[in-house]
Amino acid sequence: MNIQNLIRSLLVFLFVSCVSISEKDIPLTDDTPTSVLDLPNSRIAYYQKGKGPHMILLHAAGHDHHDFDSISNELSKSYTVTSIDWPGHGKSEWKENAKISSIGYPEILKEICGRLKIQNPIILGNSVGGYAAMKLSIENPDLTKALILVDTGGMNELDIFSTSFIKLKSKEWFTSLVWNQFPRFYIKQENEYTHHILKRIERSKDKEGSIQNNSAIWASFLEKDYNLREDVAKIQVPVLIIWGKDDPVIERKFGQELHGRVKQSEYVELPVGHIPFAESPDEFNQILSSFLKKNLASSKKT
Repeated sequence: MNIQNLIRSLLVFLFVSCVSISEKDIPLTDDTPTSVLDLPNSRIAYYQKGKGPHMILLHAAGHDHHDFDSISNELSKSYTVTSIDWPGHGKSEWKENAKISSIGYPEILKEICGRLKIQNPIILGNSVGGYAAMKLSIENPDLTKALILVDTGGMNELDIFSTSFIKLKSKEWFTSLVWNQFPRFYIKQENEYTHHILKRIERSKDKEGSIQNNSAIWASFLEKDYNLREDVAKIQVPVLIIWGKDDPVIERKFGQELHGRVKQSEYVELPVGHIPFAESPDEFNQILSSFLKKNLASSKKT
């Protein structure tokens, strides 16, 4: 993470692009969750469609399951696709007195699989969603069939600049200040899908607890358990690593390092930012389809 450039660019965004995304452009639609799971520390809304082997989609901090609108319909032609909202995002919530932290995400993911009787899913995780997928696979090697890690968290080096920015982003006043500008900085390609994502993020700022939740999640990135660098070699399933080469938040060098540490991994870069599946969905789907056919063609089972 080039923190100096990041902060400089964010300041520029604050002064020259503080115009809200027009609510008149493209109307947003809200879908109804398939159901809501009552878990020990959270209530998780999930959305399920399609038929076939199970695939779970995990979004980044500050986002929601709609991030995957660009690819979920196509994937549902071949897979039972389950997308979730992390607690404090979308229609999911933390229970009273629960500790708000990304460190709890892998356990939430495990509980979801158990409640829904999902065995050996393919898990696609973006950013902190990738961290949760890796942690689950490391600690429970038999629970996953393959991982698709997209600009994943859990690999960052906590140098003085990274630590300083995360501490800053953990402050509610700063999170509120850059709420709209930060995503517009790390999303590099404009299209209908990214427009919708930015619009949803802007709208979510008014949801009670959103700023507090996002700040706390960022604070958890400094916790020791969020760093999986020394553990990723334990991953035993096929792994596809897709990275936006222009991602300013989690730089591609971390994806390249992850590839070097994980034996059964493939690494692909796209000329996009932090959410490649929304920024370049057609190319992303082609890469994903090729990987799945090559690695999982003989295991078409749930």
